[in-house]
Amino acid sequence: MKVFHKLLTGEWVDPITRLPNQEFVKRVVEELGRSSEQFYVLHIKLKFQVSSEDLRNFVLSRVSSVIKHSVRLPKDFVCKLEGNDFCIILHGVGENEVNKIANRIKDSLHYLLLTYGPERIQIDCDIEISTIGGVKDGDRNAI
Repeated sequence: MKVFHKLLTGEWVDPITRLPNQEFVKRVVEELGRSSEQFYVLHIKLKFQVSSEDLRNFVLSRVSSVIKHSVRLPKDFVCKLEGNDFCIILHGVGENEVNKIANRIKDSLHYLLLTYGPERIQIDCDIEISTIGGVKDGDRNAI
């Protein structure tokens, strides 16, 4: 259980959002890719403009909270990738539900207007949806 040890000790936790980080995502996606069950992955690419690193960190922290409240915790994994990107791994949902979740996140972020001192920050995002896993027993030998 090295993966969970690194997560629990903070080695694989993003210090700003307190979410699992990109290294954790790589390991989990690698493992889930061999699963017989299918998982959906939402890659959220944020677009916003800020004047400082402190302000960027403030935005990322607030956005992570909005995203966490848009999914089915603890069933779904919300993770922080590099830059201004996030990742959500969904399990046990169909394509329609995945699209609803993606639209809910996009709408929530679009209507979120953050204020930091005199600055007002509007956030937009692109969300890419992909699948991993779904390997059938006969397919596993081909890997």
